[in-house]
Order: sequence, then structure tokens, then C-alpha cells
Amino acid sequence: MNIAAIDHDVDSLYDLTEKLKKTFAEYNVFSFTNPLDLLKFSKTEHIDILFTDIRLKPIDGYELMKLLQAEQSFLTFIVSGTKQHPDELSWMNINGFYAKPVTIEELTNLHNKIFS
Repeated sequence: MNIAAIDHDVDSLYDLTEKLKKTFAEYNVFSFTNPLDLLKFSKTEHIDILFTDIRLKPIDGYELMKLLQAEQSFLTFIVSGTKQHPDELSWMNINGFYAKPVTIEELTNLHNKIFS
């Protein structure tokens, strides 16, 4: 199983990736700062779970999700610096929303929910 995390902020990405590696230790965790690199990766590897920020460049997280979902089916979780849940995302097949920084407890609960 492949888990991909993407964020424009290197420190936030490192924090999330380390927590994902601890919580989902039995799975592959990949991290990206550039959405074009993640799109290239997705051409050869299946993504099972995606954790994405919205503020990305050169394409934002909305466009990234749209492009990836056209090619694959996977669980999608938004990780954002804002504490407000974006209601307008219901049409994008979002499985959850987390405010930064995501905690080990939140990821453990997600792991238990997905794999129980």
C-alpha cells in the first residue's frame, strides 16, 4: 500500500511524513512538495491514500485531486493550515479534513477506522 503526502511547506511535510511512517509503519509513505512530481509518480505507482495541502504550485491541491482521481481511486484527506472545514469540497470525494499539525492520535484513529 502506498501513502502519498504533499505540502508546499517542507517543515509541515516532514512532520506529517514522520507521523505517517510511525502510524502506518507497514506501508510505503512517499512525500512530495511539487504536485507535478506526484503526478509523475502516480503514472507508475498506485496511490492508496493521499494527504494533500491545498496551497500548492504550479497547480493547487484541488486541481491535483481532480487529475489524480481521473486516473485512480484512493482515499483523500486534506491537510490544511486553516481550522475551517471547506464545505465546498463535498463534490471532490474527500474522505476527511485535518488541520495542521495532524496529531499521532488523529492518524491512529484513522488507521484503526480504515483497517478494522
